[in-house]
Amino acid sequence: MAQLLLGSARGEWRAGGPLVLAAMLGISLTTLHSGSTGIMMEPLEQEFGWSRTEIYLGNSLVSYVPMVLGTLMGFAIDRFGPRRIAIAATVIVCLGYALMSQIASSLWQWWGLWSLIGIALATMPTVWLTAVTGRFNVSRGLAVAVALSGTGLSNFLVPTITHLLVEQYGWRGGYIGLAAIWSIMVLPLAIVFFRGANEPRIPVATDSCAAPAGALPGLTAQQGFRSPSFYKLMIGAFFSTAGGVALIMNMVPVLVSTGLPKGSAATIMGLAGLATIVGRIFGGWLMDRMNAKYIASFATLCAVTLPAMLLLFPGWVAAAAFGAFVYGFAGGAKIGAVVYLASRHLGQRAFATLYATINALMALGVGSAPLLANYIYDQTHSYQPVMWAAVPVLTLAALIYLMLPAYPAFSKDNRGQGID
Repeated sequence: MAQLLLGSARGEWRAGGPLVLAAMLGISLTTLHSGSTGIMMEPLEQEFGWSRTEIYLGNSLVSYVPMVLGTLMGFAIDRFGPRRIAIAATVIVCLGYALMSQIASSLWQWWGLWSLIGIALATMPTVWLTAVTGRFNVSRGLAVAVALSGTGLSNFLVPTITHLLVEQYGWRGGYIGLAAIWSIMVLPLAIVFFRGANEPRIPVATDSCAAPAGALPGLTAQQGFRSPSFYKLMIGAFFSTAGGVALIMNMVPVLVSTGLPKGSAATIMGLAGLATIVGRIFGGWLMDRMNAKYIASFATLCAVTLPAMLLLFPGWVAAAAFGAFVYGFAGGAKIGAVVYLASRHLGQRAFATLYATINALMALGVGSAPLLANYIYDQTHSYQPVMWAAVPVLTLAALIYLMLPAYPAFSKDNRGQGID
């Protein structure tokens, strides 16, 4: 293939478009549990007599395992490249969901399978984003946004698909169906198109993308762990994630608790997923044109709309749908901005190691906040305390993002410069 125009956004997309598609579908695996557990919760309660806290602890393990293994997995991605790790992790995740159908009455089986899935998800979304950020420069914001739209795609499709599968085949058939659908969607594209910047056979459009792994620009892991920007990103990401997922990962039961029927709740959650895709693409377009810290801050502040609507207008379908749409739109822009900010402030040299560490703390928020929300529900039979708590947490995160400095410049010999 002829060499593509250096520094061209069009050239980057011609060379890396299929890779971004593979990454988008791969990233959709990371939120299968958040879209399906709310639907599975009631039949699991009825069949096994487990509490909601016990059921959701399985989902929390999906976050706790990456919290422990995230940095190690990031180092492995930097060391061995994303391709092999992404394919192996996809197989393990889909196998884990299929095996859910074989669970008896033991909570330890339930928790054990979620732990297995958690080991594979410890590589995600870092493994997919490492290849995307390494191959795109001029259009990196949009490429990251499209790849991360996989979570919005999942949040849009999974609640409805899971609801239909459970209605037709029960919760066991639901897990088999999810495993089959996503393995067919992800594996072929990952095998054919997914390769990182240091892995051959995909043409590249920029000099930074074409460089071997050891020569990629940016901070080393040691420099990154000493950078204040790294910690601002990590703490801001933790609070913005925890403040939102306590509600969004319990969206169906939260909406039902306000008086909405379950079918409407599932549809509204799907709307939030669709809005996430739109917000992510728009946010990605903006990130290539303005400092992403303002996008991250404003989007996090807008997420307060969801708890506000649910508290002010309980049981109103229109209010709940509006809050879910705004949250999804803002959340789509926010997560993409965090990835983009990490790639610009920390660079590509040790991106997987450093971003995986940030993602590990985000995973702590994803695992702890919804679990705490369900514990509060078990104690109070209400999600209202969770809605009230989300407002100050999200506001604090928005302020932390604003404290980030200007993007640093990295020298041509790839040594990190401008560590603030």
